[in-house]
Amino acid sequence: MNIVIYSVVAVTLFLSNVYGQDVRISARVDSNNIMIGDWLGLHIEVQRKANTAVSWPQIADSLDGIEIVKRGDVQTRNSGSDVLEKLDYIITSFDSGTVVVPPLQFLYSVAGDTAKRVAESSPIPIFVHTMEVDTSQDIKDVKPPLSLPITFAELLPYILALLGIAGLGWLFYYVWNKRRKGESLIPEAPKRPAHEIALEALRSLDSEHLWQRGKIKEHYSMLTDIVRAYIENRFRVMALEMVTDEIMSAPVIRSLEKDAREPLRELLVLSDFVKFAKLQPTPKENESSIGIARQFVERTWHRVEEEQAPQQAEEVTA
Repeated sequence: MNIVIYSVVAVTLFLSNVYGQDVRISARVDSNNIMIGDWLGLHIEVQRKANTAVSWPQIADSLDGIEIVKRGDVQTRNSGSDVLEKLDYIITSFDSGTVVVPPLQFLYSVAGDTAKRVAESSPIPIFVHTMEVDTSQDIKDVKPPLSLPITFAELLPYILALLGIAGLGWLFYYVWNKRRKGESLIPEAPKRPAHEIALEALRSLDSEHLWQRGKIKEHYSMLTDIVRAYIENRFRVMALEMVTDEIMSAPVIRSLEKDAREPLRELLVLSDFVKFAKLQPTPKENESSIGIARQFVERTWHRVEEEQAPQQAEEVTA
């Protein structure tokens, strides 16, 4: 009878050793001593044969006195017929004293064998420490809240609000002052001198080559409009609404020098004949028409400035 018992025990130990070699479970922690609430790494490794299938246990978010903060993914590494699987956890504990990571049970089976076997890790004790309290000292009151210095980010909204109020105040004063003076709210762009506008328009007209393309009437119509606009802007004579005789009879035009006044008369009269009597000027007259207008502008543009200079000097003296 004793021989039978010994035989059964020997066979059981032999089979356990054989199956134990198929799967080996190891579990370890970074340290067995932590302060309460500290995080701790828990590392589990499964070493198995390639023909062995292992089922990992489902571990709850909390064990007895242990909380799981984070769990990773199973990492597998093959080395011939051996397979290594690893899984890392971050755990913590809020219970002082000793807590234990319990044994973790893994179900596994070997190819060609339908039997389900169990392999498990060893329990791991963890000693959770708290802050030491000096019992020889009196219990102190809770400290009042600390007053932190004011940061620029906290002041920024108030600074922006003050700038906004100041900006609105300036805008209100600007509008009120402009309306009081009867001025436009939007400053007008400086007006260009009349001679600059006229000379630019003459250059543009010359580049169009109207009379060379047979558009003689259009050429003289645009030419006289440029000259009339110049006279109106420079001498304050409503030349755009006047006929030639009225323009030439204006006192400011009559006061011009003869070498400026007479070419102007000839140009305006020639233009009237072209526009109203369908006169066909000679090519020489067409070619010189823009030059006559340009010379008139260049000879007269400074006249007003020369007349205004003594007036401004008299105003300053007065």
